[in-house]
Amino acid sequence: MQVQLATVTQKGQITLPIEARKILGIRPYSRVMISVSKKVIKVEPTLDILDLAGFIKAPKGMNALKAREYMQTHYKRV
Repeated sequence: MQVQLATVTQKGQITLPIEARKILGIRPYSRVMISVSKKVIKVEPTLDILDLAGFIKAPKGMNALKAREYMQTHYKRV
């Protein structure tokens, strides 16, 4: 088990250290599952429905991966 430190920001955000992300296979925009018990926080990678896009045929003219990429590059919070 590797132990790594991270800092909690004023907004309560934590950046996962790069080594932890590499070990778990967490890439930018990946989904993770957070579980809390007593004084332990557990972070686990999880599949997003769009991770299955390559396995499921999209309707003609539709591409889930391109739609996801567009949202990630053009989405702005209001």
